[in-house]
Amino acid sequence: MKKLANKKYLDELQYARAFAIMAVLCVHGTSTGLGATPHDSIMFHVYNLINMFGKLGTPTFFFISSFVLFYTYYNKPLDGSLLKRFYTNRLAYLLVPYFIFSLLYWGVKGYIYGMGTFEDEAKRLVLLLATGKAHTHLYFVFVSVQFYVLFPLIMYLFKNVRFVRKNAILLGIILQALWIYLNSEFFKVEMKGSVCLSYIMPYFVGAYFGIYYNKIIDKAKDIRKSFLPIAITCIGFGLSLCFHVGIMDLSRSGITKLPNLWYEFGWSSYALFSSLFVFTLVHYIELNASSKVKGFLEAIGTVSFGIYLVHPFFLMLTRHILTTGSPVTFHGWQILSYLIALFGSWAVVRGVYNYFPYSWIFFGKDSAKRKVNKNRG
Repeated sequence: MKKLANKKYLDELQYARAFAIMAVLCVHGTSTGLGATPHDSIMFHVYNLINMFGKLGTPTFFFISSFVLFYTYYNKPLDGSLLKRFYTNRLAYLLVPYFIFSLLYWGVKGYIYGMGTFEDEAKRLVLLLATGKAHTHLYFVFVSVQFYVLFPLIMYLFKNVRFVRKNAILLGIILQALWIYLNSEFFKVEMKGSVCLSYIMPYFVGAYFGIYYNKIIDKAKDIRKSFLPIAITCIGFGLSLCFHVGIMDLSRSGITKLPNLWYEFGWSSYALFSSLFVFTLVHYIELNASSKVKGFLEAIGTVSFGIYLVHPFFLMLTRHILTTGSPVTFHGWQILSYLIALFGSWAVVRGVYNYFPYSWIFFGKDSAKRKVNKNRG
């Protein structure tokens, strides 16, 4: 059996990123189907199911991001040298692509829908860049930057306060619930998805797993110790998915509108169990799947950030080509547009990485090259 605990480079993380990005595309790729399909059609409920299932993508990405940070940096001294290296690498490979794609989406939408005066557009562009709103999906980068700013403080707490470290999962759940309550009653932030506190639970859970990864993997090898946690994860994932899908189906179809806390609980519980489920699944894949399956997931995972940035262009293109038609044609086109967005984006990003010497300015660092360098080392 492969000793996962001793691995410096975890292939499982790339598999998790692959699942997360494919899930994100499920959300974005079903938006047209959801909006255009009658509520009494069976396909409306299918689109809702796929759309809600895909909601695992964002919390999984934040779980992985936190896991990587704490897995990498927890046992290193938190000094000026580490922080300088951390911010130079993380922010450069994140912010430069973010600014470039923000400008691209601003320009494309300005070309399609028209632009205002130079002064108005300049002000609007600054606001879009500062809030992650140049396109709907760029909020993810905006939230990631918030977590990077808070990283030294959170790492200090985990390093120096044993209670925080040992109870990170419970604290993450409490902080998430507290943020939901305070925002609902007092802050009233409408774009709460652009605030990092909305993802504090998967972030804290990821930190816990990053710190105790080796111990967790060792326990997982003993079926007597791992059966119950894995069973709870799988059952929790199934139940939270059913609940999340059900309440959103009732709301979107206009049958009933539940109190807001029901939706918050549905998303939060699904965010917790889905990220844990994906983390469990990818370790099973590493041990049991074929090399072709693992190769496919790794190929997608290593370019997931680039796919995230570029895939809306492909969705814009496919939706412009076909906006209506017979039910068979319409629904078939939704599937095809998803595949075009996924594999078209993969081809573009991988091509840029392979053939453009400054590819990092568009898509950040190439994870595949990092793996090669670490394996050589």
